[in-house]
Amino acid sequence: MKKVKQLIFLILISFVSACSQTPQDKAEDAAVKFSKAMYSLNFDEAKEFCTPDAENILIFIASNTNDEDLNTLKKAGNVKVSVIESTVYPGDSTATVNLKISNYVQLNMMGGKPTIEKEKEEKVDLVRINDKWLVDLHN
Repeated sequence: MKKVKQLIFLILISFVSACSQTPQDKAEDAAVKFSKAMYSLNFDEAKEFCTPDAENILIFIASNTNDEDLNTLKKAGNVKVSVIESTVYPGDSTATVNLKISNYVQLNMMGGKPTIEKEKEEKVDLVRINDKWLVDLHN
């Protein structure tokens, strides 16, 4: 019985913390998840966090990704993504999240070799559609 009460308590805590996320927290979370998936070359997962127009860009990038890119990714290890700063604009329908991307593979779409890069900063623009933050690659 004690374990059941503890489990219920943990579920309630998780629910309350999930509900208490601000629009800024949610935008940051979407930007981080998108970028981590994108730089891990997991395009199917990245599609979940972007607009339909951005999804078309991901399809193009995925179609130009090859075995050499995937092998370079394996050598690089895990991509790290962290938030530097973020802004949710008035009306809570658009946001910008500045990220630090570390240990990532830089693809070369012009036929060159992919490279493992240490770090870069990247600005990610998002739009809020049906209460879900989505990365917009056209801003």
